[in-house]
Amino acid sequence: MSTTVQFSGCSTDSADGFKSAALTLYKDVFGPDEDHGTRTNYCNATSWGDKSAGDYYFTLSGVASGATLHVKRVVIRY
Repeated sequence: MSTTVQFSGCSTDSADGFKSAALTLYKDVFGPDEDHGTRTNYCNATSWGDKSAGDYYFTLSGVASGATLHVKRVVIRY
């Protein structure tokens, strides 16, 4: 199964509204965590494909418009 982060109900504090957010997936390992890439989320599902077993987390790497991102719902599938 694919590792996926899904956003819904996205908005920002920008007058232009929400455009996109950059999400980066990391694997928690001893030492520096493994970077598994950054994907663009348009308030939908973003996938990194099948990943090996382990503990993963994602970070918000950036927002295309505005300084604050509001998301009503986040669903993570793996």
